[in-house]
Amino acid sequence: MQVHCELCGKNEEYAFSRWRCDCGGAWVLYPSQPLSADVINREIKSIWRYDAFFPQEIKKIQGSLGAGFTPLLHSTIHNRDVQLKLDYLMPTGSFKDRGVELMMNTLAAGDVKQVVEDSSGNAGASVAAYAARLGMKATIFTPAHASPVKLSQIATYGADIRTIPGARSNANQAALEAVNAGAIYASHAYSPVYLLGQQTAAWEVWEQNNYQIPDWVIVPVGQGGNLLGYYEGFQALQKAGLGEKIPRLIAVQPERLAPVCDAFEQRWKEWPGLSAPEKGSIAEGLAITNPVRWEHVVHAIKESDGICVKVAEEEILPAQRLLAELGFFVEPTSAVVIAVFGKILKIIERNESVIISLTGNGLKSSPITLQ
Repeated sequence: MQVHCELCGKNEEYAFSRWRCDCGGAWVLYPSQPLSADVINREIKSIWRYDAFFPQEIKKIQGSLGAGFTPLLHSTIHNRDVQLKLDYLMPTGSFKDRGVELMMNTLAAGDVKQVVEDSSGNAGASVAAYAARLGMKATIFTPAHASPVKLSQIATYGADIRTIPGARSNANQAALEAVNAGAIYASHAYSPVYLLGQQTAAWEVWEQNNYQIPDWVIVPVGQGGNLLGYYEGFQALQKAGLGEKIPRLIAVQPERLAPVCDAFEQRWKEWPGLSAPEKGSIAEGLAITNPVRWEHVVHAIKESDGICVKVAEEEILPAQRLLAELGFFVEPTSAVVIAVFGKILKIIERNESVIISLTGNGLKSSPITLQ
């Protein structure tokens, strides 16, 4: 597989031990072939319906849990018609299963037997589940303050959990120490294959929306892999002549830690040293102080003529409740997209179509969040 560095432009053959470029940049894959509606395998109801567009090395399934092809349902929120992409209905309850299923199958095809990952919960659970499915051993480094429900889920899959005191970045550093000692890094933040898997969300929306490109897509942003999946996925459709535009992307972050919004609004040229706030956000999955692909994310928002919006803490739980009362139970990290929706209606015309990405299952958060 040929990869390209986002930062310095270097090209090389992808190797698992070379999880990032020498300059520190993250890899992206060269497309294997242009998209075509004719070769979608409609008999398969998972990300593998698009295997014709995957690199040759990962066309064969090593082990699937059925990630992908989640429902796209109409609903009415704040008296507006929207479509909800239910990516919280994934095998491990998180949108991350799209990219992780493809990433872990790639590692299995390369005969990798043991991996490490750092995560505040959802990515770790996904890697742990796929490691179990594929006969691998997984070590997951997590912040000690991570959701007990998510830690329990990771442990249930049989992974080795290493809880690291302090900020989320400490878990990342601990994982990198293991990688430097020779471990293979199954990183949802850095893996170019993970990012390819996330593009399948855009392709599904296109199919489910009668082969039409929506006007807006609203997503929560931490590392930004979900937003980039939509951006790159719709861009691939546009390049293939299957869509005339890229939807306008709305990135949503909690006010307590919204560095992507700050970078977008203030036009940062380089990433400053950031530390986590003393009081964390209830949207814990978005608490990322150093998003690996931040420049790519900011570029995607700008190129789509999108915006980045911050949400106050007191707005998140009411949004979670609003969705639950409509029958959609998501975790607070996912509910931020509903918290922001009422604030941005003035920029969305009534005849414009809106996709809202619901990313994490409510069963992953403590029940106290609904009191």
